[in-house]
Amino acid sequence: MSKYLTYPDMVFTDRRLLLAALADLGYRDVEEGEALSLYGYQGDRRPETAELVVRRQFVGAASNDLGFARTPQGYVPIISEYDHRTLHDGRFLAALRTSYAEHVVDAVTQRLHGMARRTVDGNVIKITVRY
Repeated sequence: MSKYLTYPDMVFTDRRLLLAALADLGYRDVEEGEALSLYGYQGDRRPETAELVVRRQFVGAASNDLGFARTPQGYVPIISEYDHRTLHDGRFLAALRTSYAEHVVDAVTQRLHGMARRTVDGNVIKITVRY
């Protein structure tokens, strides 16, 4: 049984942009509510709760639920050790953060009626916004 880990330093402040980033990664079915229980891969109820949950059947056969708990600062991920190691080759949180950041840039660009220019330099994505 894999325990859940909470990542309080990784905060997603905008629910709508977080849902869009999850959809980009293929997780379109997100359950929303108050203190939703998280379940392990065997269907066992865990003590952790979250306000946004991707149920394990939408994640993978041996996966656990993915959760995002609401805090005063925003949503923080709650992910099992197993899923942290295996989802997106162990890069799930990095991929989610990148997708979320791109949605933030798109939202800011639209708000400012500007243009965004993306350049890739190795593993670094540089985004310049002109308004």
